[in-house]
Amino acid sequence: MDYVPLILGLIMGVVTSYTDVKTGFVFDNHIFPTLTLIGKLLGWEEGEEEEKSLPGWIPKLIIPAVEVGILYHLYLGVSQGDALLAASGFIGLILGFVLGLLLYYIGAWASGDAVILAGFSALLPYAPATASIVAPYTVEYPLYPLTILLNSIIAIFPFIFVYAFGVLIVRRKFAELREIFTDRARLTLEVSLWIMAALGLRLIIYEVTGVSIVGLWSWVFTIAVMYVLGKFRKAGDAIGIGVLAYLLYQEPATAVGAFLKLLAVLYIFKVFLSLVKFMRTEVLMEEVPVEKLREWDILGETIFEKDGEILRDRTDSFTRIKNAILSADLGVLHPDYGRVIASSTAEGLSREQIEELKRLVEEGRLENRFLRKKSMPFAPALFLGFLISYFWGDIFWWIQLKIAGL
Repeated sequence: MDYVPLILGLIMGVVTSYTDVKTGFVFDNHIFPTLTLIGKLLGWEEGEEEEKSLPGWIPKLIIPAVEVGILYHLYLGVSQGDALLAASGFIGLILGFVLGLLLYYIGAWASGDAVILAGFSALLPYAPATASIVAPYTVEYPLYPLTILLNSIIAIFPFIFVYAFGVLIVRRKFAELREIFTDRARLTLEVSLWIMAALGLRLIIYEVTGVSIVGLWSWVFTIAVMYVLGKFRKAGDAIGIGVLAYLLYQEPATAVGAFLKLLAVLYIFKVFLSLVKFMRTEVLMEEVPVEKLREWDILGETIFEKDGEILRDRTDSFTRIKNAILSADLGVLHPDYGRVIASSTAEGLSREQIEELKRLVEEGRLENRFLRKKSMPFAPALFLGFLISYFWGDIFWWIQLKIAGL
């Protein structure tokens, strides 16, 4: 058992979860002290509000998780003559940062959560020996950060499920409750057909040409087939039904079982996304006047000035991404706002931005109502994802195995 990643991961996970839940902030020196040093050299500053509700020694605590992870894997790689293993700690750090910053830029979480994911990724770039269910690519390559992230997201589903349903019932939002189960149910069925079509076409190609599409190419092929069938929806549905019929003719029991499992998993995922959407719009968002806005608050909208007018955009990042995919126009992701006054960046509002919003409200140029996000600490979920990744393995890969009947 690799005790070094476990011990550092436990210490880092406990401390970051505590500070995130207690204050809503994560300290870089609890994960990556070198980043804190770089920040001081560049003039970055931590807000004083971050420390008020914590014991004085906690913000000053140094936990070199990233540094130890990089040096530990460097030592293992050098001692075993494995260059990839030697560099795996650093590769894991970069991959964790890339994944974390991607979620940060779409507004899914704060920058501190990206640092936490990077820290766990530097500690566990490969699947550890203690994990029993792992994807093959995480054994050969330092790609285990993908598992840590997916485990973190999947692990919090039961909590989101129970909490969202409780809110729906208490608020008597029965129409929204019905919509969670019925909205886009047809699309879920269609996507299941398209995926089965991709699997069936791979089988047909192998039978006709003897060429086997496996590994990363199987993912590329599946995504390409889904895109084409989704682009020509009616024809795609017909092709999906035709390929499914062929699979049923070849192996009836196997095809039925695989299709029903796939449909069940995608439907559960659809319900999960619907619950997350409800949480984002109804539970984790509130409308407040400018007088209640505080420094570090995160807006749920963009306030901007264009052609002399003060305007607002309440389109969330997930909707914007969906529209960009459906329209095949990446420009949707970056609207031309002109001068942005305040937006939904995870770093929150500054004093200067709040003062300008107050001035605009007083001048009558902006209505005195603002969407403000309620804080949702994600550090505990990442810690849980790390523990699952270390002691059990890859939940997403386990789901894929179950879909395949393995």
